Amino acid sequence: MTDVYVISGFLGAGKTTLIKTMVRSALRNKKIVVIENDFGEAGIDAGLLKECSLAVTGLSDGCICCSLAGDFEKAMERILKDYAPDAVLVEPSGVGRLSDIIKICLKQEDRGLIHLKKTITVVDIRSFDKYRKNYGEFFEDQIAYADLILLSRQEEDVHEIQPVKAKLRKLNPEARIEADFWESIPASVFRYGPRNSGIFRLEMETAVSMKPVRIRSPREPSGKAGFIRRHFAREVFSSVTIEWKEPITEEPLRKRVLRVVKHAEGEILRGKGIVTDGRRGLVFHYLPGSLSIEPVNIVGNQVCFIGTGLDEQQIRTLFREETT
Repeated sequence: MTDVYVISGFLGAGKTTLIKTMVRSALRNKKIVVIENDFGEAGIDAGLLKECSLAVTGLSDGCICCSLAGDFEKAMERILKDYAPDAVLVEPSGVGRLSDIIKICLKQEDRGLIHLKKTITVVDIRSFDKYRKNYGEFFEDQIAYADLILLSRQEEDVHEIQPVKAKLRKLNPEARIEADFWESIPASVFRYGPRNSGIFRLEMETAVSMKPVRIRSPREPSGKAGFIRRHFAREVFSSVTIEWKEPITEEPLRKRVLRVVKHAEGEILRGKGIVTDGRRGLVFHYLPGSLSIEPVNIVGNQVCFIGTGLDEQQIRTLFREETT
């Protein structure tokens, strides 16, 4: 039976980097296939994973947990038939709920197709408080249902490691939390360990009924009945994908990205892209307060911005304007 690892984490936490690390260490010499789910139309992370000679199936223009559940199930069945891998690594959209992806995996586990081996969530310590405050419905779900939680960017603010670990422990008392550099974590940590009891509860719920339910809120105004509203990612987040075929060097690319970040309406939570400078590929990653650009061995032609309250036409105009 094929093992499935779900690699969760909010926008820009470092999921793709973790997958590369796991393939080199914990899953070394294993036959691996990755199912990669970008939010929006961009398949940028899928391109970066293919640089590592991994077989990648990309699911885009939506979230597995919202509109792509059927596509995900078909992709999994096709992968098992065509590749017969030792393991499948699922990288859901950064704005997806881990619990919803788990439910889909449990359905296929019940059919004897896969074994849900480990749910892993990556948490960027720099943005923990901000994302929990502003996007708690999505952010906390990814933490609550993890078997293993890995901290990222810990070297940039070592004083926050212990406070963040304490907050994580309140949200998830069961998960193993690792703050070490990922390369130094023993392979056994990724491959073994108890299943989160929350997953067992999801398994029971899935077995009882596959229909969505509305949960009555315990905090309703007196005399009124009501329900907790459950949001989908597309109701809260939006993405803008720009096709860019012209060669562009590092400095003009930097200026264009920063201009979008500075002047765009709404809030940009994540930016990423792969373009060409005429000789090689350039990949950029933007997170609030941080922009990195580095060469890669693949060439792409897409730029993507993800956030809230975005004006698509404005962002396209800002990025395409000539730099001075």
